[in-house]
Amino acid sequence: MEINNIDIFCEVIDNYGDVGVAYRLAREFKRIYPSKKLRFIINKTEELNLIKKSENIEIVTYKDISKIENSADLIIETFGCEIPKEYMDKALKSSKLIINLEYFSAEDWVDDFHLQESFLGGNLKKYFFIPGLSKKSGGVLLDNEFLERKKKVEENKEYYLKEFGIDEKYDLIGSVFSYEKNFDYLIEELKKIDKKILLLILSEKTQKNFIKYFDNNNNYDKIKFVKLPFFTYDKYEELLALCDFNLVRGEDSFVRALLLGKPFLWHIYLQDENTHIKKLESFLGKYCPNNKGLKETFINYNINRDNFSYFFKNLKEIERHNKNYTNYLRENCNLMEKLIKFIENIGGKN
Repeated sequence: MEINNIDIFCEVIDNYGDVGVAYRLAREFKRIYPSKKLRFIINKTEELNLIKKSENIEIVTYKDISKIENSADLIIETFGCEIPKEYMDKALKSSKLIINLEYFSAEDWVDDFHLQESFLGGNLKKYFFIPGLSKKSGGVLLDNEFLERKKKVEENKEYYLKEFGIDEKYDLIGSVFSYEKNFDYLIEELKKIDKKILLLILSEKTQKNFIKYFDNNNNYDKIKFVKLPFFTYDKYEELLALCDFNLVRGEDSFVRALLLGKPFLWHIYLQDENTHIKKLESFLGKYCPNNKGLKETFINYNINRDNFSYFFKNLKEIERHNKNYTNYLRENCNLMEKLIKFIENIGGKN
C-alpha cells in the first residue's frame, strides 16, 4: 500500500510511558520515511515537551483537531487511545489504513490476535498490531537511535561515567526505577556481596522508597545511594547501558533493559486480580523457561517476597543469557521491520 502521510495518535494518562513509546515510533517513521508528512497528535504536550527533539514532526493537540483539513493515509492509534469523532468522520472517507498499536504482551494469545482485522466498513481498513516476543507477534521497538546509543556507551564507558558525574571507581553500578516498594532486602543482599557499589535512584516515586537510605548514606560503608534528576529517555538509555544491572518498571523501560543484554529485574505495573503476575509469568516462560532461580527472583520481586541472592550470585551467567536473548530479538522481533513490511504489503493482501 502506498502511503504519503502519517498521523500518530497518543493519549497521555498519568506518566511518560505511553508518550515515550509513541514518540519513539514517530521518530522511527520519520527516519524511514523522511519525505513523508508526519503529524503527532496528542491530548496534552507537557510530557512530550520533556522528551521531544527538533525532528521535522508536526505536533497537533486534540483541542486543535478541527484545524486538520484532511486525515492521513496511515493512522497509528497507540494503546487504544480514542481518536476524536471529528477526525474519524474524515478518516472513514479518505484514509487508507489504521493500525491499532497495542500494549506489549508475551502471552500465547498474541500470535492468533496479532494482525487481525477490525471491520469498519467502506474502504478504510483497521488492524491490531501487538508487540511481543514470538516470531509471529509484532516484536519490540528496536529503534535505530537506541542501538547506536548503546554501542557508543559500550565503546566509551569512561567518557559516559564522567558525563554522569561518576568519578570514583565502583565494583558494581546499578540503576533503580520502580513503583512503590520496600528495598530492605536489596540492601541486605548488597551488603553481603561486600563490594563497592553505586546505586542510582531515578524518579520521585522510586526515590521515596529510599528516603531512609539517603538520610543514612554514610552508614552503609561500601554502598552509595545517589538521587538522579529527571532524564529524557535518550539520557536514561545511556545510563542503563552504563550500569552493570538495572531494576526497571513499566513497559518502555523494560523493553530497553531487555534489549541491552544486561542483568535486570522488571517491576510490572500492578493490576487487579493479579493479572500483572500472569503477564509476568508469560514473559518468563519465553525469556527464561528453564531457569527456576531467575523466574523465582522476578516473581518474588513483584510480590514483595524479595530474594536477590540468585540474581547477584549469577550476574555473569544472567548477562550471557541476556546477550543471547537480545540477539534473538534483533533477528526475529524487530517491530519496525514487521510494521513497515505489513503496511507496504497490505494492498496485495486483500
